[in-house]
Amino acid sequence: MSDLSELIKINRNIEKQNEEIIRLLKKIAGEKEEPKDPFALDKEMSRMFVSKMVEDLAEKGLIDEESKPVEQTSSGLPLDIVHDVGEVIFIEGDDIFKLSVKNNETTVDNLTSDGEAHDFKLQEMIANESIKNNQSLDNGTVILNESQSKDLAETLKMCVENGAKNVYVPLSESKQLMWSLDAIRTKINIDFYKDEDFLIEKIFGR
Repeated sequence: MSDLSELIKINRNIEKQNEEIIRLLKKIAGEKEEPKDPFALDKEMSRMFVSKMVEDLAEKGLIDEESKPVEQTSSGLPLDIVHDVGEVIFIEGDDIFKLSVKNNETTVDNLTSDGEAHDFKLQEMIANESIKNNQSLDNGTVILNESQSKDLAETLKMCVENGAKNVYVPLSESKQLMWSLDAIRTKINIDFYKDEDFLIEKIFGR
């Protein structure tokens, strides 16, 4: 049953990515962009569908309780983590950083070496929004700003190797993935944003 759930999840991710590509192509062609994230309801419906299907099969005795999908746990990789409220993960160069805002104080920890981060204004803003909304980011999420996306293929490779599940990338850098998006999207969910306000809406749904 876990294999079936995984298949449904993969199919949903592919559908979302295809819709995102179509949206970007329409934007390039000058068509008006939809004001809200079209994927939020689809995600919730998919989750509810899988959950209900598993419950029905278990009630009919067609699967064991042990066959039910369990919530995925961390693999121990630096980017495969459960985020706390006020916490944002990002990458600069070859280093992975965790920014945390607690009691109005910002700390930035290097998770891979002893280098220092230099450009984390966007991540600090998202961390403050997380606190304001009392809502943490989805597990395994990485947020990149424009300067952190200049060598996007290598950065995404680093995300995949270190267990990231979702990465937010500036729309201005999407051209770097024009010929490789199909291969990359099977390994990680890539979500583009046009500006800070659009990113906040995508993450926190407002």
